[in-house]
Amino acid sequence: MAEEKAKVAFLPLLVRLCSDKAAFEVLVLRKVVFNLNDAKQRLEKASECKIRVYTPHLMILRWGTAEVTLSRDGKMLIKWVRDENEARLVACRVWQTIAKTQC
Repeated sequence: MAEEKAKVAFLPLLVRLCSDKAAFEVLVLRKVVFNLNDAKQRLEKASECKIRVYTPHLMILRWGTAEVTLSRDGKMLIKWVRDENEARLVACRVWQTIAKTQC
């Protein structure tokens, strides 16, 4: 159990309203490397998540009522949330599921 906690890292996120104000953009403030196929497999196990579209470059999923577009570089666009705090919460939950990280 202690080894698993040691693997959990802090992931700093920048959350901001997109220029067209239709979604929130979430950027990871450090370089992340992850396998989108592995992420898909982990997300499929999460009860809150339903994958709508999967390609080798991006994935579109529903997390609760939010729609999340996740790019291979870690960038997310989050729609159908009330505010920046809800977007950050959704982004953190997605990252916790795919990468065992804390936000």
